[in-house]
Amino acid sequence: MEGMENMPPRTKRRHTDAQSEPEPPEIPLTRSTEYWFDDGNIILQVESTQFRLAKSVLSMHSSVFRDMFSLPLPVNEPTIEGCPIVVLQGDTAQDWVLFLGAIFPKHYTEDPPNFDLFAAMLRLSKKYDFPRFRKDCVRRFKKEFPASFAEQCQLSSGWTYIFSEDEDGTLLLPLISLAREIGLFSVLPPLYSNAVVSKQSYMAKILDPENPALGTIDRLACLLGYAKLGELESTTMFAWLDLDANPPKLPSSTCTDPVACRAAIKDFALAILARRPPDIWILHDWNEDWDGEMCSHCKKKAKGIYDTGRETCWEQLSAAFGLPDWEELKSLDFE
Repeated sequence: MEGMENMPPRTKRRHTDAQSEPEPPEIPLTRSTEYWFDDGNIILQVESTQFRLAKSVLSMHSSVFRDMFSLPLPVNEPTIEGCPIVVLQGDTAQDWVLFLGAIFPKHYTEDPPNFDLFAAMLRLSKKYDFPRFRKDCVRRFKKEFPASFAEQCQLSSGWTYIFSEDEDGTLLLPLISLAREIGLFSVLPPLYSNAVVSKQSYMAKILDPENPALGTIDRLACLLGYAKLGELESTTMFAWLDLDANPPKLPSSTCTDPVACRAAIKDFALAILARRPPDIWILHDWNEDWDGEMCSHCKKKAKGIYDTGRETCWEQLSAAFGLPDWEELKSLDFE
């Protein structure tokens, strides 16, 4: 009938017999209000949303679409306004809206992407091979959560490369799930570390089995690492607190006031032990307030023990969370 060729198609319904349950009503297809370009020559259908785009733009960024568009169009392939339709299974329309906003930006910005945009860019740039966007996201992810101890020490106190710091404790756990989903395993130990170090924000969420932001494997890894790191830190970073060690690390051989230094060490040890649940310090630099009334010689030695022990803990960080060693983790990364 006249005009029918321009109507968007509807999703097909399976035939059912009289004994079958009635299917839910069909969801009508809608055209994207932002990404329906009159000069577009391909229509991407994601869930119930259709995007009219230019093949040349998609091909320029993506080898997957470039290869797809090089194939001849099947006979009798349905079209809308002369444009073939490609149905993308397994994606969400929201991810594509965010991702297309990066491909067709309305303004220039150097600000780090927010979580939803970051996740959409990673998922789709990996699935459809958009190397420019994929490499940038991976670079940001690995810069924010590095495998290198030296890089970790250079980070500022807040997040820099992805988005603003997760002050309300809502973003880190979805980031963990995202890293596992896309296969970026080398960022998992520092992600886990951030979660267990910031236990005030995350511990209740980690312990909640109904929390959809974190899968069972990652939840168990966080709990295992929390216990293991506590043990490891006590014998490395805080070995200077053990006055009963043989020989004890402190007071130092050049201590100018052993009695005062022993008292200061005991006071700090009691303060550390009194914190419940115990703190994890792997991401924290030495705090000048910790040395109390110790002499300068003991302060220097205690800080040296802490810094060396912190690096030792970092080397064993992946094992503490039940993961392979750092080199194997990096080899498992999809890129």
